[in-house]
Parts: sequence; C-alpha cells; structure tokens
Amino acid sequence: MVIDKKQIRSDRWLKMMMRTGVPVAIVSILCLWLGQFLASPALGSVFLVTMPIALMIGFIYNIRYVTLALRARRQAADKPADND
Repeated sequence: MVIDKKQIRSDRWLKMMMRTGVPVAIVSILCLWLGQFLASPALGSVFLVTMPIALMIGFIYNIRYVTLALRARRQAADKPADND
C-alpha cells in the first residue's frame, strides 16, 4: 500500500503552515546565532518569542500530515473491500 505524498502535501493547510513556519524558524535561528555572536539581548528576546511559534507550527504541521496520511491509508484499505 503506497501513500501518495504529493497529494498529501498539496493540502491547503499544510502549504500555509509550511509557508509561514519555515521563515519563522529561519528568523528564530538567525536571532539565536546573531544574538550570541553580537552579544545582543534584544535578539535573544526575539528568539524567545519566535521559537515557540516555530515549534507550534511544526508540531501542528506534523500532526496534520500524519492525520492525512492515515486517512489516505484507511481509504486505500477500504477501497478494495467496496469493490467486492
């Protein structure tokens, strides 16, 4: 049983979370590194704000992906049973 990953990734909510989550994560990591390198507490504060947002978006993305994959697997398993 093969799950079509392209079909799952074409979900509107997954695309939206990817388009927002990746830039937030990049800003978060840059603030962490630049804050440490430049010894700037302001960038550390930005990191502390953006890190939970990036983690939350990532967790929600993963949960949505697994839910869609399980739904596709269940539909693929039920499909041959309907044809009999």
